[in-house]
Amino acid sequence: MDNNALESEDAGYQVSSKREIIGLLSTMMKENLELSIRLKDMEEAIATSILRMEEDVMFIKAAPTPSLNKAIVESSDVIFAANPRNALIKFSAKQVRHTEPHEQFLALKVDIPDQLVRIQRREFFRIAIPSTSSLRCKIRFTSPDGKFNLVWVAISNISAGGVGITDKSASVPLQVNTVYDDCHLELGMATTVPIRLKVRSLKKEEQPNASHIHHFGCEFVETPRAVLASIQKFILQLEREQNAQKIKIKDDPAK
Repeated sequence: MDNNALESEDAGYQVSSKREIIGLLSTMMKENLELSIRLKDMEEAIATSILRMEEDVMFIKAAPTPSLNKAIVESSDVIFAANPRNALIKFSAKQVRHTEPHEQFLALKVDIPDQLVRIQRREFFRIAIPSTSSLRCKIRFTSPDGKFNLVWVAISNISAGGVGITDKSASVPLQVNTVYDDCHLELGMATTVPIRLKVRSLKKEEQPNASHIHHFGCEFVETPRAVLASIQKFILQLEREQNAQKIKIKDDPAK
């Protein structure tokens, strides 16, 4: 995850109030909550926590090895993430620094961010759609050139806040930051609900044969309560089915 991904995908959940940011980070410090550090070229997260805050700087627990601390300090793209009180908090830093000898404090220090992302669990929890299920959404819209489009797209994941769309042909002409008002989302075989979608992000995945797959991150816009209730019911049902399948596989000695 890089800074651009953080900005585009989670733009709707950004907190810019310095007072609120300091309040959130101070609470994390007082409760000694774990803070994960993610570096661009490192798969495993590095665990840390906030030790102290001073004006525009916070001090975090150093990594357990000099090599990890060196990687953190030398990185220009550091992502921090935590899960306080059923929420997800993320922020990025262009630079993390060693403490100076006169500070007498063995830690790393980072500027308090100007912005951070805060997402409640009910909004960021996404459930993947299994390959055995065919979940689709119909989108009707007029493109800027005046052409009418009616497309069916495959849903790859769903949450109470939106859906992920996978376009294996890379041909669906959806535009980032555009709201599509005339959409119909299939929830299983018997239920279809009308929704409005805003495209938040686009990721292009190159295939070995040089073709591309497009992955769109979409947010529900002004969803009526009845529609949201249907979506949440579908998510709970899908989660139960997936959990039951996991138990079945675990208990079947032939698997």
